[in-house]
Amino acid sequence: MRIRTLVLAVVAAAICSSAPGAASAEPAHADPTGPPLTVAQADLDKALTCTTDLHDATRDPVLLTPAFATDQQSFGWNYLQSLPAIGIPVCSLSFPDEGYGDLQISAEYVVHAVRTMAADSGRKVVMMGHQHGPLDELWALTFWPDLPALVSDVISLATPYNGTDSARSGCDDAQKCPPANWQIATGSHFLTALSARPLPQGPGYTSIFTRFDELIYPQPRASTLTGAANIAVQDVCPLRPVEHFGILGDNVAYNIVLDALEHDGPAVRQRISKNLCFTTTMPNLRYTLQSSISGFAYGLGVPQHFENDSVDAEPELASYAR
Repeated sequence: MRIRTLVLAVVAAAICSSAPGAASAEPAHADPTGPPLTVAQADLDKALTCTTDLHDATRDPVLLTPAFATDQQSFGWNYLQSLPAIGIPVCSLSFPDEGYGDLQISAEYVVHAVRTMAADSGRKVVMMGHQHGPLDELWALTFWPDLPALVSDVISLATPYNGTDSARSGCDDAQKCPPANWQIATGSHFLTALSARPLPQGPGYTSIFTRFDELIYPQPRASTLTGAANIAVQDVCPLRPVEHFGILGDNVAYNIVLDALEHDGPAVRQRISKNLCFTTTMPNLRYTLQSSISGFAYGLGVPQHFENDSVDAEPELASYAR
């Protein structure tokens, strides 16, 4: 009888140990640095442009990630001028598809950029971007486990962390959209997978937005990131007339950015002076012929992307995110 009981116990133990969920959900040989990058090394390198002081950085360098635009179209006239002017090294990404393609692929460029900047500067990196640029960054932080230790802050401008109803209604009505538009739409699989994971620990998170955003709405829900300092421009200056693109040159938004850069952790609204309400644009803006041409090219490119790059469904989630 004892022998029979012992045999049954051994069999039961063997069954339990081989049953689904009995062992750790993590693969036995999971790469601690995350999924391998699928983008060619030459393309990753070509997309990243940095100021010459990155190697000798005395402050954490800032990575600027645009959305639906090149780095020059989004930042060439504002933060690529203003941050270097106060001694902050800056790198920027410009995607081959100008941010209209699969954001999961865009995130690979972010992974490479952060690793490159941290290694070259010997410092942590500040992630920053406009609209869905920070979604690329947050995806990279979430699914590449070596990245949070390399990042000090994530600062976003007008980012649809919870999706935007404009993309949802637009893509559903047209039944075709570029991949990124599907992914930033309210209720997308991309955003659902992102929100299902905890916010990576380590960096300070600051979400800056405007209540008068004509593209990312409804606000404040669209840009509210749980675990972040969520600050509307109008929290500092009520009724300040800043819209989706104007936030890129607004002086109040800029000072919220500076507050996050100059302190440990995220920005704090109470530290932002009400005197800024009497100002308009941030310092060191530079409108040049090149920026004007770049802005004109951006306007021409939008309908072309919707014509040439649209697909009839959201891209499938990568296996590592399912």
